[in-house]
Formats: sequence, structure tokens, C-alpha cells
Amino acid sequence: MANLLEAQDRNNRIVLDTTVSADRIVKIPAMNGHQGDDGRVVPFVIVQGPKQLPVNMQNKSIDLVGTDHDGRIKISGATYKPINMAGGMLDFTIPGAFYQAVGDYQQAYFRIKDSNNQVISTINVAFTTLAGADYMTTGDSRIYNGYVKQSMAGIEQEVADWVNQVKGMLSGTQGAADVARSAVQALLAAISANQVATFGGNNNFTGVNKFHGVTEIDNLQGPARQALFNYTDNKFNGLASQLDSITGRLANVLRTDSDWTRDYTLGGCLSRANNGNDFALSKYHIMQNVNLIIGRGDVKVDNDQEYNEAQIYLPWVVDNSDFAMSQIYFWDGYALPRLDITSKKLNISIRGKRHDINRLSLLIISFDR
Repeated sequence: MANLLEAQDRNNRIVLDTTVSADRIVKIPAMNGHQGDDGRVVPFVIVQGPKQLPVNMQNKSIDLVGTDHDGRIKISGATYKPINMAGGMLDFTIPGAFYQAVGDYQQAYFRIKDSNNQVISTINVAFTTLAGADYMTTGDSRIYNGYVKQSMAGIEQEVADWVNQVKGMLSGTQGAADVARSAVQALLAAISANQVATFGGNNNFTGVNKFHGVTEIDNLQGPARQALFNYTDNKFNGLASQLDSITGRLANVLRTDSDWTRDYTLGGCLSRANNGNDFALSKYHIMQNVNLIIGRGDVKVDNDQEYNEAQIYLPWVVDNSDFAMSQIYFWDGYALPRLDITSKKLNISIRGKRHDINRLSLLIISFDR
């Protein structure tokens, strides 16, 4: 059983010791909040060693991961304000999603990551969500990941920029067509000859003339004819070029790069299910420079531990600046993916039904490399 330690205070800041052993849990009353709280700020100082010297947090980040009283996983994202990172001082803001289910957190810990997004230290903590007298219930506690919201905001902006670009191109094409149509109308109105037309004679229309019904011309010549041909050739050549450009863009951004494939390698606690429904991957190019990688199927969890680490070596290179999420279909399980830097390796912290077949799904939004 883990030992519960009371949090220490240093100059009105809660002390987080990175060297506390894994079987110790720091109880932090300052993190306790009422149901419905949003944006609770807790001041921390990060220390290490017997003398509790400050940790230089420059080029490092910290987030909070927890499983609430109802068993829902919460991941804060980097929701902190640097105060003196060289001295390990920061103010951490706890998102409102952490205060949904009343009761003690089943498990919670702070993660400290280096500049490569690798976890270098974890600090177990304990806190509670209290019943709120004025809190209006909006539903059950839900899984929350602050990093997903940040990544999706960037993707939404990419889509909006591309749509506006296509709208601008189509608007220019419509304008060119309007100009060509106006030129043809002006030319027809300008055909002139004599004021009085005679059958079989030479006529010169100099006034305004109207032709009702079908008009047939065996031979049309003159400067206006040539000007019309030159103008319409130029405009319609430009129109064709713009249409070809739009077609080429659409063909480039909406395509299937790879249909379902099992060209991957599993590592760690994962192995192939070999049951006819093995985990498979697909890659789609959905817009300029943006790809969608989808994976689903069965894997086998070969480990006696409750919490396991695994790897999937993908057929394609991804980066930790991309977005990844996964899910394992086990009532008490989870799968948290972590991308390496410009690598085919995908790390997954996983919990599933041990020594048995589990259904796994994966989604990665990546950029061209």
C-alpha cells in the first residue's frame, strides 16, 4: 500500500519533489475543489534531492494526469503559467473537467517532460472533488484531454484557410466568364452597316439594329471578329488553366495513399492476434500537407502487469508535433499513444485484458514528410 505524505509549503508554494519514490503519494489539499470549479490555480515549486534544491524547468513542461472517482481519465495539457522556470516556480491551472465526479481521485500524478516530449519524472498526488451546493449537473463525468483541444484548433484553422483559398479561385473564374459574356454582347450590338439593308447588295449598318428570330451568317470578317477571337481565346485559355489547377489541387488533397495494410511491427507487451481480424492500418491524404492514419483490429496483450508499455512501428514516418489518440475496448482499459520525433515508432501506455485478445483503435493526424 502506498504511503500518504502531507504536502509541504515553501514561501506560499506547494513543494513537488521529483525524487519522491513511486510508493509515496503527496496529499495536496490546495488541489481539492468543489464540483463545477473551473480554473483553480495552485502555485508550485519543483525540487529534487535530500536538500530539495530547485529544478531548472526551462525547456521542460508539466501536466496533470488522473483517473477520477467515476474512473474517467483526465489529461490537463500544459495549463500552467511560468513564474521562474529556472527556479522551478510555476502556477498550475486545473481545468474544470477535473471537478466533475464527486469523490477522491483513484490515481493522479504530475508528469514532467523534456524538450523531446519524453516523460522524465512523475509525482503521485492525491486530491478530492467535493460536492458543490450551487453546481448544476450537466451529465456524467467524461474523459478529458486538453492536448486534443489544442491540436484540433490547429486542424480547424488549416481547413478554414484551404476553403477560403478555393472560394477565391472560384470567384475569379466567375468574374472571367462574366467579362467574356459582356464582350460578346457588346460585339453583337456593334455590328453595323448601311442604314437601309438590300437583298443582294452591299449594306453598311451605322445605327442601332435589332434581329429577331434566327440569324444566319455565311461569312463573318473584320477587325471586330478578330478582336473577339483574340479576347475570348485569352479569357477561355485562362479559365481552362484555372479549372485545371482546381482539378489538380482536388486530386492532390483527396486521395488514398494506402489501403488497409498490416505492414507494421508490434513491440513491448503487444503481439498479433492471428485470429483473422488482426490490427490493420490505412492512410488517407485529406488536404494539402495533411494526412489521416486510421488503425483498427485485434491485438494480444502478453504481460502479467496491470500497466504496460508497448510499441507499434508504423509503415510511415510521424512526429511528436502530430496528433494521435487511441482506445482499447476493455471495460477498465486505456491506451495512451506517444509519438517520437520524426520516427516510425509509436509508444503506447496500455492497459487491457491480460493474456487475451483486445480490440484496439488508433487515429493519427499527421503532416507530409
